[in-house]
Amino acid sequence: MVRGDVADDALARSVLGDIKPKVLILNAGAKPDTGLIHEQSWAGFTRTWDGDVKAGFHWLQYALKVPLPAGSRVLLGSSGAAVGGSPLSGGYAGAKRMLWLMAQYANVSAQELGLEIHFQAILPQQIIGETELGRAAAEAYAKRKGVTAEQFLAGFGKPMSALQVGEHVISILTDPKYAAGTAFGLKGDTGITALDG
Repeated sequence: MVRGDVADDALARSVLGDIKPKVLILNAGAKPDTGLIHEQSWAGFTRTWDGDVKAGFHWLQYALKVPLPAGSRVLLGSSGAAVGGSPLSGGYAGAKRMLWLMAQYANVSAQELGLEIHFQAILPQQIIGETELGRAAAEAYAKRKGVTAEQFLAGFGKPMSALQVGEHVISILTDPKYAAGTAFGLKGDTGITALDG
């Protein structure tokens, strides 16, 4: 086990240089402050940029620079907020959209460098109410709408558990039909959906 700050470029360089994994899943994330934009501080608004995006930047760079072995896959945890926004989460939606774009950019770099490494973004398209972060988000949005968290979560359709998210990730990594895409949405009702234009 390796401990460290996921946003530290030295950690990314060291871990990828020592281990050279064929599968790298980047899903660490900072908890965003909750509030409308006029209620946010700059530090809170940019927390996900300083955590999620900075970490993604360093790990993607070293996946390309080390490089990872031919045939490697790198998955970045993004969010459905990257598509529809998240007005109570500061810079969260923009940070998650940037991670999706960074997967595209890394694929361009891999092609330019002649590396057989494929980068993909995973976007859960609903709040996962059973997680601490998901529950806090659901409660904040429910309060603004004057409904219960359960009523708010029901608006997404069939719930999706953290376990189901993990099962979808395994499918993306093992089912050949997901080998070529760059972005995949995950939803309780529809399962895995390609988001590439």
